Amino acid sequence: MPFENCFPGPQKIHLETFGCTANIGDTLKLQAVLRNAGHTIVEGVQDAEVVILNTCTVTRRTELNVLKRLRTLQAMGKAVVVAGCMAAAQRDLLTDVLGGEVLLVTPTEIQKSWHETRDSDLDGVISVIPIALGCLGTCAYCIVKQARGELRSYRPAWIIEAVSSAVARGAKEIRITAQDCSAYGFDAADGVRLPQLLERLTALEGDFHIRVGMMNPATVLPILDQLLDAFESEKIFKFFHVPVQSGSDEVLRAMRRNYRVADFVTIVTSLRDRFSDCTISTDFIVGYPTETEAQFLSSVRLLEAVHPEKVNITKFSPRPGTEAETLKDLLERDKKRRSRILTAHDHDLSCERTTAVEGTTVPVLITEQGKKGGVIGRDPAYRMVVVHEELPLGSSCEVTITSATSTYLIGRSSYQDCSSEGFRACATNV
Repeated sequence: MPFENCFPGPQKIHLETFGCTANIGDTLKLQAVLRNAGHTIVEGVQDAEVVILNTCTVTRRTELNVLKRLRTLQAMGKAVVVAGCMAAAQRDLLTDVLGGEVLLVTPTEIQKSWHETRDSDLDGVISVIPIALGCLGTCAYCIVKQARGELRSYRPAWIIEAVSSAVARGAKEIRITAQDCSAYGFDAADGVRLPQLLERLTALEGDFHIRVGMMNPATVLPILDQLLDAFESEKIFKFFHVPVQSGSDEVLRAMRRNYRVADFVTIVTSLRDRFSDCTISTDFIVGYPTETEAQFLSSVRLLEAVHPEKVNITKFSPRPGTEAETLKDLLERDKKRRSRILTAHDHDLSCERTTAVEGTTVPVLITEQGKKGGVIGRDPAYRMVVVHEELPLGSSCEVTITSATSTYLIGRSSYQDCSSEGFRACATNV
């Protein structure tokens, strides 16, 4: 029986999400499926009869945060459904924590139910569209493979239909997502890889922009030239999330990442040669069990040499059922020290990068309300721009950057009355 039909009659359901863009997209799909089945989605947990927790377990810290939230919900007397990666990869743990029978919904089940509803009910300026489930990787440390499995690319026609529907409903930013976007189509015989998919999507009519999700170096390399050509479209943000994880080839081999540091450098160099104004985002894992001090310093040198615009730094934590779990872990104080060092280097570089944009004027697509007023938008390189004005979501305007922090820009628009018809008439496309 589909999970949405497992409740005794229509329910008031509250959803909470941990984790990545793919999980955010899965939560939107859950909402669509549940509404289609007659349930009501409520914002506040107090108003809910059922709470669905869409979980992530990529690190031990995230796992602990999820378990803490589950216990809190139980103490509140809420009926809890666990969805996402923990539901797929850690069923026994969840059964122990929740004390007996619990409804678990895996990422595969979410996708199946959503496909069967044929209802894209994802209204909003931002729409998250999955292009695949699973990946080709065999990373020694990753539990996500247990949760999402081998690569299964979705049919191009289905993705095109989903994007067209989202744009028709008013979406302006389309986030295409997968565990590894650049692996798209490697499992299919039709010859449609990520570059060809992007060409078909950007050929669609409408005023929208695409943000491509994470792409692993090992699957970027075979399609690099075609990918560069596809990204030439003005409808694609010049944002490239390419996780390197380590600046040491020895550590990358131990991680089983299937590329070399030089490959990552080649990719970044090629991207910047083609797109002078772009955002390179990358990830580092510090304190992998086999990482020596010298190998860690290789990561520091790579960070300084490549100068990525955005960096995610994670301390290694062993995950159950992975190859790396069997290795002797480093002392926590050593992992914390390495994390602090790399973070400090990144902060210094980030301040240099963002302050260099001060005084420039850039086109910005307004996509979100600010938590403390104003709005948040994205420039063509997908830099976050905060504007302390009330501008219509989905609109575009020229913004002059007045100041910057290490993580976002602050600016003012060129319009005094941005809610007027005059603003909409004058707004330019990003």
